[in-house]
Amino acid sequence: MLARWWLLQKFLGLRNKVYFPYRQWHDRFLIGVIASGLMLGCGAALLMDYISSNVQIILHAMLLTMCAGAIAYLSTSLRVYIAYMVTIMLPVTIWLFLQMNSGAFVLSFLYLFFMIAGYVSVKRMNELVNDALYYRYDNETLIEDLQRLLESVSRTNKALEKVSTSDELTGVSNYRAFRVHLEDVWRQYQGNNGQVSLIKLNIDHYHEFNEHYGQEAGDLHLRQVAGMLGNQISHQDQMVARLQGAEFAVLLPGMSCENARQIALDIMQALAQQKIEHLKSATRPFLTMSIGLGSQTVSPDSSSRELLVRADTALKLARERGRDRLETLEG
Repeated sequence: MLARWWLLQKFLGLRNKVYFPYRQWHDRFLIGVIASGLMLGCGAALLMDYISSNVQIILHAMLLTMCAGAIAYLSTSLRVYIAYMVTIMLPVTIWLFLQMNSGAFVLSFLYLFFMIAGYVSVKRMNELVNDALYYRYDNETLIEDLQRLLESVSRTNKALEKVSTSDELTGVSNYRAFRVHLEDVWRQYQGNNGQVSLIKLNIDHYHEFNEHYGQEAGDLHLRQVAGMLGNQISHQDQMVARLQGAEFAVLLPGMSCENARQIALDIMQALAQQKIEHLKSATRPFLTMSIGLGSQTVSPDSSSRELLVRADTALKLARERGRDRLETLEG
């Protein structure tokens, strides 16, 4: 960073900024971009082994967003953008390949996809800029092309946002998105003393199910449970999220404890009707779940943490009292 600042000061100190050794300064800029990219990419790859999976997802999203955002200001030089993108993304891509598991392979191919997409986008923008400079394209045609390119960048950014807020296995929201949405809902309801309900559920003896039937069967039924929960959502403010392992949450803003309890019972009944065999369960010979329901009126001085504690405590009680049951704590 100090070296790049020093180069900037030298450039700003040039007396004649119209006629100057362009190639020399371009090469210096390229070296600075490569150094910055290597610092970010290698730093991220080295950090991966020491951070949690949730933080890894956030870091992946940040790296991909930085590469997508760089299209706007590095597209005038295809060589500079490629150097920046490759030095940021390649170290993490190599790290992902070396993990030798399906989730890492999916992410590594996503990185490769974005490298190709970034190259194509910048190549197209670079061609447009050069055509505009040398052949004086018709303004209307140029504007239409730029609009299409900006729309493409916007779609890419939306895809990145979805990656950073969705659970890769089930497709529902992840823990990070859940906490952000909970805080937004809490601020919204603090002004009108509304009620917010939260269902937390855990599939009983899921570890034993995986060991007996295999990881693939376990993942299949996690997706199946996520689908059941999604069927209970009827409003855009409501949310289904996978928190960790076999633990899910259903956030129900503006819903009374009684109505939320009925939804929780419907979820338990929907799973019971599936009669998914679980011979290693100490509760029943079928897949079951324990559910904790917390419900609270949002006052101006209350905190979302209180609702989380209620739901966690209720879930703990359900598991301690024999599992395959629903416990409720209302405040």
